[in-house]
Amino acid sequence: MNFKLIFILSIIAFTPFSFAKTDYITACIDDYPPYQFVGPTPHGIHITGLEKLATTLNKTLRFVASPNFARCVRLLKNGQVDVIAGLNKSKEREAFAFYAPYTIEEELVVIAKKEIDIINYQSIQDKIIGVPRGTTYFRKFNEDSSLNKIEVQSVRIGIEMILKDRIDIIITSINVSNLLINDLKKAQLKTTVIERSDNKDNVSYFGFSKRNKLNLSQQEIIALTTTAFNQGIFKKQTKHNE
Repeated sequence: MNFKLIFILSIIAFTPFSFAKTDYITACIDDYPPYQFVGPTPHGIHITGLEKLATTLNKTLRFVASPNFARCVRLLKNGQVDVIAGLNKSKEREAFAFYAPYTIEEELVVIAKKEIDIINYQSIQDKIIGVPRGTTYFRKFNEDSSLNKIEVQSVRIGIEMILKDRIDIIITSINVSNLLINDLKKAQLKTTVIERSDNKDNVSYFGFSKRNKLNLSQQEIIALTTTAFNQGIFKKQTKHNE
C-alpha cells in the first residue's frame, strides 16, 4: 500500500480541529528521536510502526505534529487524533483511550553524574528525578508518590538540568540514550540500566482514542492490531529503523 502522508504542521501554533469519519488514520507525533523525527517527511521507529498500522487497518496515514507528548495525549483525549504510538497504560488514560500491542518494551536507563550510583530502585528514593512532560514509565514508578519527581520539557533539557545541579537523574529508554551517547560522554554523564522485576516481555502499545474516526469498532481495531503484533509486523527492521 502506498502511503499518502499528509503532514499537518502545528509546532508553533496549533489550531484545534476535528475530522469526520474517514478512511484516514490520524496520528499525533512530537519530535522525539530516534522514535519520531518531525519534519516535512516524518521518520523514525514509531513512524514506521504507524505506517504498518495504517496498512493493517487499511487506512491512509496522516500526522498532526505537536510541540510535546503531553499535548498529543490531550488531542487523543478530545478525539482530535486517532492514535499515538508508544502510549503507556495508566488509570487516567483508561477513561479516554484503549490499547492494542505495538512492540516489546525496551530497557530503561538512568542518566546521572558519575558520582551518583544507581544500584536498584531504592537508589532513586532520595534523588530529584526529571520526568519529561506527559511521560510515564513502569507502574511502580508512575504510582510512587514518595519519589521527588520534577517535570521537564525533554530529555535534553533534563540533561542540562543535571549539569546545573537542578535535578539528580533522568530516566529514558536505551534507544534515546544511545542516540545521545556522544553528548553524554562530553558532559561526563553515565547511564545505568534499571533492573526491574516486572519488565519481562512488557508490551508497549498503540493508544487509540475512544472518540476515533476510524469506522471500526474497538474490538476490530484490537483484533487486527494484535494479529499483526503476533505476526511480527511491527518489529523494527534496523536499530533505528531509518
